[in-house]
Amino acid sequence: MLLASTACAQSTLSTFSPEERLEAIRQGLVQAALEGATRVESLSWVDAQGVLREGSSFRSGMEVRGVQVLSYKRDSAGQPRARLQLPAAPALSAAVAPEATVSAGRKDLMREVSTSAQTCGHVATLRNLVGLRMTVEGAWSVDHAPLAQALGQLTASLLQQVGSGSTGWGMLERSAPARTSYERLLVSTTADQLPWQAFLTVRPAPALPATGAAHVLSVLPIWPDRPIMARLNFSLVARGQVKPAYEASAQLEMPRQVPAWGRPQLEASVREQAFALIQPWTQALAQQFSCDAVRPDVIAVRGSELSINAGALAGVRPGDEWLLADPQRFPQQILSSGVAANSVLARVGQVYPLHAQLQIVAGPSELVRTDWRAWRADAPVIPINTQR
Repeated sequence: MLLASTACAQSTLSTFSPEERLEAIRQGLVQAALEGATRVESLSWVDAQGVLREGSSFRSGMEVRGVQVLSYKRDSAGQPRARLQLPAAPALSAAVAPEATVSAGRKDLMREVSTSAQTCGHVATLRNLVGLRMTVEGAWSVDHAPLAQALGQLTASLLQQVGSGSTGWGMLERSAPARTSYERLLVSTTADQLPWQAFLTVRPAPALPATGAAHVLSVLPIWPDRPIMARLNFSLVARGQVKPAYEASAQLEMPRQVPAWGRPQLEASVREQAFALIQPWTQALAQQFSCDAVRPDVIAVRGSELSINAGALAGVRPGDEWLLADPQRFPQQILSSGVAANSVLARVGQVYPLHAQLQIVAGPSELVRTDWRAWRADAPVIPINTQR
């Protein structure tokens, strides 16, 4: 278990069993919820026998980005206790950006991405991985379809290139969608199960208004100098969600080279245009993931063994410990009966590029399901504001 802890905590860690560490973390989270904002909802009704019934529910405003344990100790009764760090939650930018603009070069892009990643006041130890799928849609002509495909592949490779230089996020290409269950079994990869998915779509766009004598003729399909316009749509969606966390679009002209023999090709200048085009997108990704800790999903359960959709490329290492719980109730309803007690502690065994296998070491393993979520047991718990 990686600990952001004092030397004293490291030296005494071995004196606490996995069950005691899990119980200490549970108690620490409950205490943090009690100290933060909590919404109390009360309900009264009369049942069929005319008896007045009352019920109350407690909804915590705490957002768990992980469990950063500063130290373990025992209280006067000998019960294990954990001291957790509770840093202030940083403010993030808006999720949806306006129309992207072409205004900066490669050096400015990389510098701004690096600056955005430092806004949270801490260095990310894990990377959010995004599965990227690029598609070309719309009624492209036979000559223009290769240009649209090349533009999409170029933009996708640039996004992956920028992500490879970021400490907070990275982007991997997903396989083409399978049409049958047999194809899904053969070609589906764990990149399709990453916590985040991105979609890049290339569609034809109306040509920009022409001026002068060409104003009328340039809109005709037979006009030789008619510009080829493409619209790129980009969206970022959390796994299992429908509404994008971020979406943007941009439009650009595709200049073409026409070899003596062969299909039209994109000009070299398109690369620089595409680099500037994706600047707002990469800035938004850097801002999003600089403050968003990696929270993988459980994608397979086999008794006390399970798999999560984060692996070596995300920074997961053998021996790490993760807290697992039902995201539908944890941590918002942690003050309700049984919610904290249903969480489990698991240790990473084998690590693969995009996923890891864990062994449950404490807690009710029979309750774990594939829709559960994992919080790394050394990242901070973030309190957020909730109306009472």
